[in-house]
Parts: sequence; C-alpha cells; structure tokens
Amino acid sequence: MQGTADDKFVLYGRLGSPYVRRTAILLDLLGLPFTIEPIAAITEQDRLRVLNPLGRVPALQTPDGLLVDSLAIALTLLEAHDPDGRLLARSGPERAEALQQISLANGVVEKLVAAYYEKTRRPAELVSQDWIALCEAQGKSGLDALEQRISPLGGNLGYLDIVLATGLTFAANLADPVFDPARHPRLAALRDACEARPEFAARAAG
Repeated sequence: MQGTADDKFVLYGRLGSPYVRRTAILLDLLGLPFTIEPIAAITEQDRLRVLNPLGRVPALQTPDGLLVDSLAIALTLLEAHDPDGRLLARSGPERAEALQQISLANGVVEKLVAAYYEKTRRPAELVSQDWIALCEAQGKSGLDALEQRISPLGGNLGYLDIVLATGLTFAANLADPVFDPARHPRLAALRDACEARPEFAARAAG
C-alpha cells in the first residue's frame, strides 16, 4: 500500500536493504500506512546517525517515537498490532524456535555484508582474502543450519518467512552469492514462494 501525507509512520531506508524491506512488508501486513524516506546507509551516514547513532537502517518513526533495528522494530510492532500471534507466536516453543531462526538468518546477512564490504570498500592491497573466506564460510554454515530447520511456507505468511525470504533474495543478488539453491533447496523453495506473493511484489528490492 502507498502512504499518504497523513501517515503516522515513516520508514527510513531503501528497499535494497533486506532489513528495510522486511520492515516495509511487515507494516503492510499489519495494515499500518506509512511513507518511505529513502536514505543510503553508506553515503548518508551523517544524516542517518541523527536517526540511529549506529548509522544503520532501518529507522521507523512511530506515533510513540523513533525505533531502530529491524528485529526490535518488528517485536515492538507485533506486540502492539498482532495480539493473536498471527505473524509470530506470542510465547512457547514455537516463538523460541522462530527467534532462533531469525537470529541465524540475520547473522547470515551480516556475514555476507561483511564479506561484500571487504571486497568492495577497501583498497585492493588491503583486502583480506582470509577474512572474506571466513565470513562466507560462516554465512554458508548458517544457511546449512537453516536448511535443516525451516518449515515449508504454508497458507499464512509469518514474520519468520519474511525475514528468511528477504535475506535470501539479498544473498542471491550478491555478485558472488553464497546462497546456492542446489545446496539449499528448501530455502530456495520458501524464498520463491514468498517472492511470488503480492506482499513481496509490492515492496520489491530496489
């Protein structure tokens, strides 16, 4: 859905970030109108640190104040707007397992981003191939673990599915992708099923 000038929510960041994209999709699913204020994490650090001292996206302006960190944002929104636990179980083993998988998925993205920055943001003579190899090995190990733990996407889209799919699409779009559909067929099937849904098409990665 498109936001209006009367929106109470403003999402800061760009949909090319999996963290921003998953927040946008969650806001849509919760029926919370919002506007997106594009801000680049690399080139607009001074502006971004006014919102988040760590200089990371997303940040979300809400009627109750400014929130940062995609998982903290999601948990805050779900607590207030998903009382029945439709998108994330409210308690018990199901919630615990979902949070473990979310942490693994976030860790994979962080490792792949670290490897990407090492390749692209440092002078060639300072690039550490050992560090790249370590980060990519850690990312692949995380993907292997998720491949064994995930459940197929059912009829209902949950926050865990959103996290997994947005992270996997980001991983697949990297120049040297560690995510291999042949090695991770269950993850690939979940990602493809999510990306085929209108909720994802409406917030396509830019």
